[in-house]
Amino acid sequence: MAENAATPAGQKPKQQNDSDHIDAPFTEGSVFKHVITMTLTGAVGLMSVFAVDLLDMYFLSLLGEAELAAAIGFAGTIIFFSASICIGLSIATGALAARAVGAKDRARTSSIVTNALSFSFAVALAVVLLMWPWLPDILDMIGAKGRTHELALVYMHILLPTLPLMAIGMGAGGVLRALGDARRAMFVMVTAAVVNGILDPILIFGLDLGLEGAAYASAIARVAMMTSGLYAIVHVHKLRGRWTKAGLSETLRPMMKIAGPATITNVATPIGNAYVIAVIAEFGDSVVAGNTIVARITPVAFALFFSMSGSIGPVIGQNLGAHRYDRVRETVASSLRFIVGYTAVLWAVFVLGQDLIISVFGATGPSADMIRAFCVWVVPLTSFLGALFVANAAFNNLGHPMRATFFNVTKATLGTVPFAYFGAQYYGPEGALVAQAIGSMVVGIAAVYVCFSTIQAVTDAADAKADEDISEHADDDASPKTPILPYSSARAFHAQPGTPVKSGDKP
Repeated sequence: MAENAATPAGQKPKQQNDSDHIDAPFTEGSVFKHVITMTLTGAVGLMSVFAVDLLDMYFLSLLGEAELAAAIGFAGTIIFFSASICIGLSIATGALAARAVGAKDRARTSSIVTNALSFSFAVALAVVLLMWPWLPDILDMIGAKGRTHELALVYMHILLPTLPLMAIGMGAGGVLRALGDARRAMFVMVTAAVVNGILDPILIFGLDLGLEGAAYASAIARVAMMTSGLYAIVHVHKLRGRWTKAGLSETLRPMMKIAGPATITNVATPIGNAYVIAVIAEFGDSVVAGNTIVARITPVAFALFFSMSGSIGPVIGQNLGAHRYDRVRETVASSLRFIVGYTAVLWAVFVLGQDLIISVFGATGPSADMIRAFCVWVVPLTSFLGALFVANAAFNNLGHPMRATFFNVTKATLGTVPFAYFGAQYYGPEGALVAQAIGSMVVGIAAVYVCFSTIQAVTDAADAKADEDISEHADDDASPKTPILPYSSARAFHAQPGTPVKSGDKP
């Protein structure tokens, strides 16, 4: 008997008699509960990783060199860019796997996982080879100079070669979320964070490696992330698909349809951030150091938002595979409600705790001003960025990845460049920071509106198809006299309340 490859968070895999069967837990039960469970477990994993990044910054600040913090800021921009490619690939992997799980097709799920992870590794390796000779020029382009440039280059030379390992680790996390195994997806991230957190003080202070020690710790953590992810997929969930040329060809076409736009979507953000850094770099290293502290605080504080963008995808994907369009809409609505409540609490915390944050990082002058602007103005505006993440997750899983690309590229260009430029011109570096968040607000509102319109369009199309098939079935004298379950959940649940729509039920 094969282990069941899709189990809710915290539960052990159940045994199935049918080796081709796979459970789809998100197609039943409370949608809001699924959203919260997936988001919180995902946030724990992300927060642990981001917290270690913040700890890196704290440890390096103890060395007393302002150039170290600035170097991490410049290198972090490039790392974010390369990691965004891995995120795009993991989104595609998770979306395809979730649809196969929603259709309860174990064989197809195994094939998708094997081929998608292999492809992700190859793409990440190609990115490393392409970026490597251009690293000094890229650092020049975003404003790194002198010793800051030298330190950032050392950091990148150590960490960038591990990008393919990160691609597999992230892809594995996407697969586990698609299976509904939020707990193990969380452990993949936590494992990396724990390894990084343990090695940081040992390498930075114990072996007196400083910045290089922080880079080596992060590199080893990526190895741990990949190992734990593959173990969960292969040994726990028994997804051991065989790599074949035909399987790769079958997987690549739908994967690239999602991965291409999703990668552009995620890459657009660091490109926009790079422009903001270039703008504020004109105000000196102290301002860049303050922005770097803010950049490390943001993912920790808003880990729930970053997690939600990856966590609700499997919920949407499974229900899409099961033709539960009513639950797709509710998934998006529940996510937005959660964002509003969380932001309100977080804003109060940051406004009251801004002096403590400044004190902990020893920020003074322009660095402290950047932190204050973030706590008072940027935190509440970031809720709209969370709404954009939710809309993008829906677009990617609904088969409209180009809409996610459009909105993210718009945010990184029209929603960033003019706002940051004029904000800096009139209000200095703090103005650039706040204005960028205002630009995200405008784009986020538009994205949510289009998202709900897209869900309605998909539902209407499914209803029309269901009505057409029901009509054809009614005219067929040879058809069996049994209840018909159409494709659209709107039709199925209005006609037969409480009756589950199963994948594969066709008129």
